[in-house]
Amino acid sequence: MARPAKSVNVSSKHLTKEEQAARQDAENKLRGGIGKKPQPPKHLSAAQRKIFLRIRKELEESNILSSLDDYVLAAASVAIDRLAYIETSINIDPELLSDKNFMASKDKYMRDFFRCCNELCLSPQSRAKMAVTNLNAAKEAADPLLEALKGLND
Repeated sequence: MARPAKSVNVSSKHLTKEEQAARQDAENKLRGGIGKKPQPPKHLSAAQRKIFLRIRKELEESNILSSLDDYVLAAASVAIDRLAYIETSINIDPELLSDKNFMASKDKYMRDFFRCCNELCLSPQSRAKMAVTNLNAAKEAADPLLEALKGLND
Protein backbone atom coordinates (compact mmCIF):
# COMPACT_ATOMS: atom_id res chain seq x y z
CA MET A 1 0.00 0.00 0.00
CA ALA A 2 1.39 3.41 -0.93
CA ARG A 3 2.25 5.95 1.73
CA PRO A 4 0.03 8.99 2.02
CA ALA A 5 1.29 12.11 0.26
CA LYS A 6 2.87 14.81 2.40
CA SER A 7 2.88 18.53 1.95
CA VAL A 8 5.92 19.79 0.06
CA ASN A 9 6.77 21.76 3.22
CA VAL A 10 7.25 18.59 5.25
CA SER A 11 8.35 16.15 2.56
CA SER A 12 11.86 14.71 2.87
CA LYS A 13 11.89 13.80 -0.83
CA HIS A 14 14.52 15.67 -2.85
CA LEU A 15 12.87 17.94 -5.39
CA THR A 16 14.33 20.49 -7.78
CA LYS A 17 13.45 24.14 -7.21
CA GLU A 18 11.00 24.00 -10.10
CA GLU A 19 9.31 20.82 -8.83
CA GLN A 20 9.09 22.25 -5.32
CA ALA A 21 7.65 25.54 -6.57
CA ALA A 22 5.10 23.73 -8.76
CA ARG A 23 3.98 21.50 -5.89
CA GLN A 24 3.80 24.45 -3.49
CA ASP A 25 1.67 26.37 -6.00
CA ALA A 26 -0.65 23.38 -6.49
CA GLU A 27 -0.98 22.87 -2.74
CA ASN A 28 -1.77 26.55 -2.18
CA LYS A 29 -4.51 26.42 -4.82
CA LEU A 30 -6.04 23.34 -3.17
CA ARG A 31 -5.66 24.63 0.37
CA GLY A 32 -8.75 26.79 0.22
CA GLY A 33 -9.38 29.85 2.38
CA ILE A 34 -5.78 30.70 3.16
CA GLY A 35 -5.67 33.07 6.08
CA LYS A 36 -9.19 32.11 7.13
CA LYS A 37 -9.37 30.26 10.42
CA PRO A 38 -11.39 27.06 10.54
CA GLN A 39 -14.76 27.69 12.19
CA PRO A 40 -16.53 25.19 14.43
CA PRO A 41 -19.69 23.80 12.80
CA LYS A 42 -22.97 24.66 14.49
CA HIS A 43 -23.75 21.04 15.41
CA LEU A 44 -20.90 20.85 17.95
CA SER A 45 -21.80 20.93 21.62
CA ALA A 46 -20.26 23.58 23.89
CA ALA A 47 -17.60 21.12 25.10
CA GLN A 48 -16.77 20.03 21.53
CA ARG A 49 -16.59 23.66 20.42
CA LYS A 50 -14.13 24.40 23.24
CA ILE A 51 -11.94 21.47 22.11
CA PHE A 52 -12.15 22.67 18.48
CA LEU A 53 -11.04 26.20 19.42
CA ARG A 54 -8.21 24.92 21.61
CA ILE A 55 -6.79 22.72 18.84
CA ARG A 56 -7.15 25.58 16.34
CA LYS A 57 -5.34 27.95 18.70
CA GLU A 58 -2.51 25.48 19.28
CA LEU A 59 -2.05 24.91 15.53
CA GLU A 60 -2.22 28.59 14.48
CA GLU A 61 1.54 29.10 14.67
CA SER A 62 2.22 26.11 12.41
CA ASN A 63 0.14 27.75 9.65
CA ILE A 64 -1.10 24.39 8.36
CA LEU A 65 -4.83 25.01 8.79
CA SER A 66 -7.27 26.61 6.41
CA SER A 67 -11.02 26.96 6.30
CA LEU A 68 -11.20 23.53 4.60
CA ASP A 69 -10.12 21.90 7.85
CA ASP A 70 -13.41 22.64 9.66
CA TYR A 71 -14.63 19.07 9.37
CA VAL A 72 -11.39 17.34 10.34
CA LEU A 73 -11.17 19.54 13.43
CA ALA A 74 -14.84 18.90 14.16
CA ALA A 75 -14.32 15.12 13.88
CA ALA A 76 -11.33 15.32 16.23
CA SER A 77 -13.34 17.42 18.69
CA VAL A 78 -16.25 14.97 18.70
CA ALA A 79 -13.92 11.99 19.14
CA ILE A 80 -12.09 13.63 22.06
CA ASP A 81 -15.34 14.66 23.74
CA ARG A 82 -16.91 11.22 23.32
CA LEU A 83 -13.78 9.48 24.60
CA ALA A 84 -13.86 11.70 27.67
CA TYR A 85 -17.52 10.75 28.21
CA ILE A 86 -16.73 7.05 27.79
CA GLU A 87 -13.80 7.19 30.21
CA THR A 88 -15.87 9.12 32.76
CA SER A 89 -18.66 6.55 32.45
CA ILE A 90 -16.18 3.69 32.98
CA ASN A 91 -14.79 5.42 36.07
CA ILE A 92 -18.30 5.67 37.49
CA ASP A 93 -19.33 2.13 36.49
CA PRO A 94 -16.33 -0.19 35.85
CA GLU A 95 -18.72 -2.97 34.76
CA LEU A 96 -19.05 -1.10 31.45
CA LEU A 97 -15.63 -2.56 30.60
CA SER A 98 -17.38 -5.87 29.91
CA ASP A 99 -20.10 -4.29 27.73
CA LYS A 100 -19.18 -5.19 24.13
CA ASN A 101 -21.18 -2.38 22.53
CA PHE A 102 -19.78 0.21 24.89
CA MET A 103 -16.19 -0.92 24.32
CA ALA A 104 -16.79 -1.09 20.54
CA SER A 105 -17.81 2.58 20.71
CA LYS A 106 -14.64 3.38 22.60
CA ASP A 107 -12.59 1.57 19.97
CA LYS A 108 -14.34 3.44 17.15
CA TYR A 109 -13.71 6.85 18.73
CA MET A 110 -10.09 5.94 19.48
CA ARG A 111 -9.54 5.08 15.80
CA ASP A 112 -11.22 8.35 14.78
CA PHE A 113 -9.03 10.24 17.25
CA PHE A 114 -5.77 8.66 16.04
CA ARG A 115 -6.71 9.27 12.41
CA CYS A 116 -7.40 12.93 13.17
CA CYS A 117 -4.11 13.16 15.06
CA ASN A 118 -2.28 12.02 11.94
CA GLU A 119 -4.22 14.36 9.69
CA LEU A 120 -3.67 17.40 11.93
CA CYS A 121 -0.09 16.60 13.07
CA LEU A 122 -1.25 16.28 16.68
CA SER A 123 0.88 13.29 17.59
CA PRO A 124 4.43 13.74 18.91
CA GLN A 125 5.75 11.63 16.03
CA SER A 126 4.08 13.69 13.31
CA ARG A 127 5.16 16.97 14.95
CA ALA A 128 8.74 15.74 15.26
CA LYS A 129 8.76 14.65 11.62
CA MET A 130 7.40 18.04 10.54
CA ALA A 131 9.92 19.90 12.73
CA VAL A 132 12.90 17.97 11.36
CA THR A 133 11.79 18.49 7.79
CA ASN A 134 11.18 22.21 8.34
CA LEU A 135 14.54 22.56 10.10
CA ASN A 136 16.34 20.84 7.22
CA ALA A 137 14.55 23.04 4.69
CA ALA A 138 15.46 26.17 6.65
CA LYS A 139 19.12 25.10 6.87
CA GLU A 140 19.23 24.39 3.15
CA ALA A 141 17.62 27.73 2.31
CA ALA A 142 19.95 29.65 4.65
CA ASP A 143 23.24 28.02 3.58
CA PRO A 144 25.09 30.56 1.37
CA LEU A 145 27.44 27.90 -0.01
CA LEU A 146 24.50 25.79 -1.20
CA GLU A 147 22.91 28.88 -2.75
CA ALA A 148 26.15 29.70 -4.58
CA LEU A 149 26.48 26.13 -5.82
CA LYS A 150 22.88 26.07 -6.96
CA GLY A 151 23.47 29.34 -8.77
CA LEU A 152 26.21 27.67 -10.79
CA ASN A 153 23.79 25.02 -12.02
CA ASP A 154 21.21 27.56 -13.22
